[in-house]
Amino acid sequence: MNIYINDNKSVSRRSFTKKALGIGFLSSLAVMNLPGSADAWLDEKIMERDDLADGIKELIKTYDTTSPYPVKFYDGLVRVHLRNLDFAVKKGLHKEHADHYSSTLAPMIEKYVKNAIPIMGKDIFLWANFERTSCSYQLYEHIDIKENERSVPCPFKGILEYQNSTVGTYSIKWGDVCNKWCIPVWENFANMVQLKIKVEPGETCRITLV
Repeated sequence: MNIYINDNKSVSRRSFTKKALGIGFLSSLAVMNLPGSADAWLDEKIMERDDLADGIKELIKTYDTTSPYPVKFYDGLVRVHLRNLDFAVKKGLHKEHADHYSSTLAPMIEKYVKNAIPIMGKDIFLWANFERTSCSYQLYEHIDIKENERSVPCPFKGILEYQNSTVGTYSIKWGDVCNKWCIPVWENFANMVQLKIKVEPGETCRITLV
């Protein structure tokens, strides 16, 4: 399949993807190590999936819902995180909650990410935590990639403020999500591989290796 861009020149899907991701060493590594579903996209085998039509219908129905707010794929995942964090904060267990979540992923980080850093460089840590991980690129939707830095739009603020202003679902505030969930979890991951990060929270959150 070819993709047509503004100058009316067509490029193959694979060539377009490589240009979009960049041709640096880490970007090339990312292309080679994308999960199987992404490989299917690059090789056009995704068109052979029996559930592709259901996925497209789900996309259309989800993004067609714009009231009371524009719904995105991450809606369900965000609500689960907010519900769990709200419970943990009420019980005074938010540190234990973040630590437990981090520990469940520790074996993968120890096995794959920590061993890759001496070979690939420390940026591989951010790559593994954001654009390589489906739970991240589904949650953040757009990830701005710079060497040793990632910026992501906050998926929590809009849903949390809507729920609190209309039905009073949660007792937590937006700052709780930043300071008692996102930042502690990312810092835990960094500590597992002996790295330090700086997090600048906001509507666009910036995570930088220091």
